[in-house]
Amino acid sequence: MQRVTTTSTNRFDLKDILAPNDKLLWSGEPGYGRKFFQAVGDERKIHVFLLIASVVMWATIPFINADAEFGRFDAYWIYGAMTFAFVVFSFSIASQRHYVLYNLAYFVTNSRVIVCRRGRNWRLGVRLYVVSCEHSPTFPYSIVDSRPYPSLEVGILLSEQQVQPFGLGLSHPGHPMLLGRTYYPILLDYVPEAEKLLIMIRSCLHEVADSTGVSSA
Repeated sequence: MQRVTTTSTNRFDLKDILAPNDKLLWSGEPGYGRKFFQAVGDERKIHVFLLIASVVMWATIPFINADAEFGRFDAYWIYGAMTFAFVVFSFSIASQRHYVLYNLAYFVTNSRVIVCRRGRNWRLGVRLYVVSCEHSPTFPYSIVDSRPYPSLEVGILLSEQQVQPFGLGLSHPGHPMLLGRTYYPILLDYVPEAEKLLIMIRSCLHEVADSTGVSSA
């Protein structure tokens, strides 16, 4: 069974994160989505849906009788308010995705995968939330099809609130809806080297198996 631990600290030095026996093999960050206008995954669908909804809504204006109880003047106010709400909602989910991905950093060592997430605690203090996923021969590491770069699933959490008290955690609007899920996947989001990292992790498992005589299959 894979061992996953979560900690938080106000120290941002890599030396304070790595264990004495850790050998750093790779470090990186999300390759896409860190900029505000780099929409990813399901977030794109939300933006497109809101745009289409706005266009369809305003397209009904010519069919509204100006002399009706609900006339065009009323429609302008209501449609304008709804369009503004759509824009605000679209802006908010883009901001959340940008905030989450911009504050992520990834590290792969000979013994574990580390996901670091900078964020604020309930007292508004800036802290570093560290998720450590030990390499496990029983965990089904997998490449997740995402655009424009694939993602790599390296572990699971029972609750994303373990990572960020405000609930943002490691998730963002680009991820698929997780309603009803009892666990949360730990991903290296949008990394061009996903295939290389998967091979690297499996190689580390084989090395451990060879040294201990235990199968990594």
